[in-house]
Amino acid sequence: MIPKRYTGKTLEGRKVRIDREMRNGAGAGITPGSVATIVRVVRGRGLVIKTDTCPHCGMYAYITGVPREYLTLIEQGERWKD
Repeated sequence: MIPKRYTGKTLEGRKVRIDREMRNGAGAGITPGSVATIVRVVRGRGLVIKTDTCPHCGMYAYITGVPREYLTLIEQGERWKD
């Protein structure tokens, strides 16, 4: 979960790890453990995230309205698995 003390400005552009399986309106799914980037924070509606591009097929997904409880912030300097 991303704590509420982080404001929208400090979150935009930060990397997060997905904690729950999600799906956008187009049907693209994201599995837990995947890495994404916070694109925008919409007050009262959640976060907009973009997944990293798949090295095999080149696809990525945007998901809107994601609650902070579904994500874990990757601290700067922390390494993540691709």
